Amino acid sequence: MIKQSDSPNLSGDQSGRDRPRTGPPDAPVYDVAVLTSAALPWLTGPSLISVWQACGLAAMGYRVSYVFPWLDAGSQRRLWGQCRFADFDAQVAWMAREAEALGCPPLPDCRPYRARYVRGLRSIVPLEDVFGAAPQARCLVLSEPEHLCWYPFTRARAGIRAETTVGLCMTNYDHFIRRSGVPMASLLSNLAARLHGRAIRRRMDTALRLSSAMELPGVAFKDARVTGVLPGYAQVPPVTPGTGGVYFLGGFIWEKRLADLVTIAERAGQTIDVHGVGPDEARIRALASERGAPLRFFGPNARFWKEMPRYRVFVNPSRSEVLCTATAEALVSGRHVVLPDCPGNLPFRGYPNTHFYTDMDGAIEALGRALASMPAPADAARCDFDWTLACDRLAGLCRLPPRGPLRHGPAHTAGSPDRPV
Repeated sequence: MIKQSDSPNLSGDQSGRDRPRTGPPDAPVYDVAVLTSAALPWLTGPSLISVWQACGLAAMGYRVSYVFPWLDAGSQRRLWGQCRFADFDAQVAWMAREAEALGCPPLPDCRPYRARYVRGLRSIVPLEDVFGAAPQARCLVLSEPEHLCWYPFTRARAGIRAETTVGLCMTNYDHFIRRSGVPMASLLSNLAARLHGRAIRRRMDTALRLSSAMELPGVAFKDARVTGVLPGYAQVPPVTPGTGGVYFLGGFIWEKRLADLVTIAERAGQTIDVHGVGPDEARIRALASERGAPLRFFGPNARFWKEMPRYRVFVNPSRSEVLCTATAEALVSGRHVVLPDCPGNLPFRGYPNTHFYTDMDGAIEALGRALASMPAPADAARCDFDWTLACDRLAGLCRLPPRGPLRHGPAHTAGSPDRPV
């Protein structure tokens, strides 16, 4: 049973300023509150990771509240091209159906915090103190804690109603700022790093990262595998000798080095299917057309595991990720992956089916090797990126007492990702 916030509904026409910040005196004390900088239907890392953490911890028997941004009508139109939800309850109802379709356990209690999508930052920005919007809990788990502290009046650790705070940093802001082309990019990147480091030091008891690509001044990160991939990817049929497709899956953002994808397709003479959406799609399409690169563009797909049977190789030229979920999905599906040699891809080095490159000549050679060979079994990746184990590790980092294994109901057994929304 989904229990929404005890506060009044937030609609596209309401600011939510009258919403109580602390809830009624008899509000339940939760084991965990999962806070995120973004939520579905935006298909981004924090959205998918946070919803699985919230659902997974709840399925283990913990009392969980999922706290995510509520966008007014204007922000919804800027982000999704339309106003999709009249109020917060409508988004929660949609998200419950979507989580089931993605193979997640049932959605727990959900609560909003007011936020706005800022096109210039390509980000959702909190309009209130997210810790005030969260219920009292034994542990708070924050996806992108530095981002959640962008609101200038966010309280410090002493005012946070939780025994433990755990933050998972997953976005390399330094990379995006330095490659953005804005004036004084290096100075702005250094300033952002110092502010983000200070925000985490003031509020997080434990700061987690997914790879060594994430560094912030004065922050002692703990490396932890607390993410997984959707269960549908482990059910993809293996590659056959006749399978030869090549694809890219991700956001159309110029800083992700998608110009390299154009170069690889052009020089290799290899058709690459490009799946996704993003603000730089027109620019990437124009470059591919200008250079005659054989790229075929498709829209976003939240059920991409259904498309995987026709592909053998995933090419991901991005160097911006701390740990790329799409790469993990490809490995779990038993596909080859072609990747640049960079800190964010170090976690994938120990797996078969990975082909690394340092320059464009190496990328062409790596793609050729991948197309010419059958992938090895994906057993290791399927174990390491299993959400059951990831949620168990997260519960330990939250210092929660053991509650038993993650339990799926009948609607969430193998094959449930194919259920219609």
